[in-house]
Amino acid sequence: MNKIRIIALAMAVAMLAMCMVSCGGGEKVSVNCNISVQIDGEEVFGPYNLTVQGPAETPPTVLQAAREAFTVCEVPFEVDEAGLSLDSITIDGTEYAKTNDETNIYSWYYVADGIEPEEGRAGTNPVVEGQTYTFIYSVTPIDPQEFSDDEGGR
Repeated sequence: MNKIRIIALAMAVAMLAMCMVSCGGGEKVSVNCNISVQIDGEEVFGPYNLTVQGPAETPPTVLQAAREAFTVCEVPFEVDEAGLSLDSITIDGTEYAKTNDETNIYSWYYVADGIEPEEGRAGTNPVVEGQTYTFIYSVTPIDPQEFSDDEGGR
């Protein structure tokens, strides 16, 4: 009877060990970067230096780094429904949100070391070691002629 208990205990320990190894989460990566926010050409947040971590298979994204920086610094923000970009950031009590009115389109985009990425979004592009990511609030005037009904006399 003691042999059966010892064998059962050994099997339980072996299964637990295998479970812990398989659920270990794999290799992790840590990436150092800086996050800043620019409104009307003026830096209003940062650069805030942080280290973001994630699994090597899905490295941390630019948006993940921004979320962590804003959360730590208690800067209110909202992310779009798809989780790919910023919808709004509140700085000194003023909310800067993606929106449109009769004359302007307001939006957020980001640059990495001053260069806008050629493809991808903040929620899909991975963070690169040592880069500074600046989120810029953009105001684009609406050109009424773009939306006119007069297209060559029709």
